[in-house]
Amino acid sequence: MTTIKDRSVHHWQHVHADWWQDDQGNDIHRIETDDGAVLYHCHIVGSSLPWNAIATSLDEAIAIFDEAESIS
Repeated sequence: MTTIKDRSVHHWQHVHADWWQDDQGNDIHRIETDDGAVLYHCHIVGSSLPWNAIATSLDEAIAIFDEAESIS
């Protein structure tokens, strides 16, 4: 497992090829669409939604969680 520490207030672990989870239980899932686009579905821990946001890069996805953290 790889840990992403230097670009986020969260400590992210690369759980497997298409899934990252931070130390708070938030998830990022990499999805490849039928037309070849790559999207990152962001799920905030405790949310009843299947995902709370969609990003087009891992950095953008991590920034979504950082921004949510700064708002709360």
